[in-house]
Amino acid sequence: MQRIAFGVLVVCLLAACATQPDQKAKSAATQVTLYVDKSGNPATSPEEEQVLSALHMIQDGKIMAAIDGPLNAVIGTFEAQYAHADVKVYSARGATDALIYATLGTGGASGQKVEVLGPAWAMAYWARGYAYGEMARYDDERLELEKALALAPMDAQYSNELGYVYLQKHEWQNALSYYEKAEGFADFNPSNADSMKCTSFRGQGYVLVELHRLDEAEAKYRACLKITPNEPKSLGEIGYIEGLRKTQH
Repeated sequence: MQRIAFGVLVVCLLAACATQPDQKAKSAATQVTLYVDKSGNPATSPEEEQVLSALHMIQDGKIMAAIDGPLNAVIGTFEAQYAHADVKVYSARGATDALIYATLGTGGASGQKVEVLGPAWAMAYWARGYAYGEMARYDDERLELEKALALAPMDAQYSNELGYVYLQKHEWQNALSYYEKAEGFADFNPSNADSMKCTSFRGQGYVLVELHRLDEAEAKYRACLKITPNEPKSLGEIGYIEGLRKTQH
C-alpha cells in the first residue's frame, strides 16, 4: 500500500500521478492524498483500519472501549496535526469526491492551503457519533455527525445519518433538508449510490407523511422502488399511506 500525494493541477493528469506516485506539486494550493494499492486501486489506510476495528467493538457491545481507544486515537491524531494549521481540510472517500473537494478548495480564501485527505478522519467522527447514538446520547451523536460533514460536506451517508437524528427528534424540516441533500450527493460515491438514494427517499417519505404531504411521500417511496423493486420498507409505507387516505374519506 502506498500514499499518493499530488497537487490539484496534477490531479487532472492522472496518468502522470500514476507514473510518479511520490511526487508532490509544491506550487499547488491544493493537495490530495489518497491510499492506493500496487495496482492503483483504493486501499484502506491504517487509520481506516482503526475505525473499522472500533465499529466491530461497538457491535460487540464494547462501546466506551471503542470511543476511548481507536476512535479517540484517530481523531486526536488528526486534530493535533491540523489544530493550528492555516489549511482547509476535506475528507474524501475516493477519487470522485476528492476531485470535487479539490475544485471547491480553489474557491476558498486567497492564499489558504487546501488538503484533501482520505476518509478516515470523517469516518472516525461518524463512528463516534454512532457509538453515542447506541448509548442514546443523541445530542453528542449530532455534534459528531456535524463534524464529519464539515470534513465531507457532500457525503450522502453522513447527510442521511444526520437526517435520521433530526427525524428522531421530530424536527421534520431539518430532517427533510438533510435527506434531500443526501439524495443530491449520492452519485458522488458510485459504489453505494443506489443504497444511499433509497435511504434518502425513505427518509423523505417518512417525514412527508408526518407533514401530511401524502402524495409527495408516496412518490418518494416509489422512487426507491424504481431502484430496488419490491423493497419491503417502501412497500409497507405505501400501504400505510393508502390506509391513511382511507381514514381521511
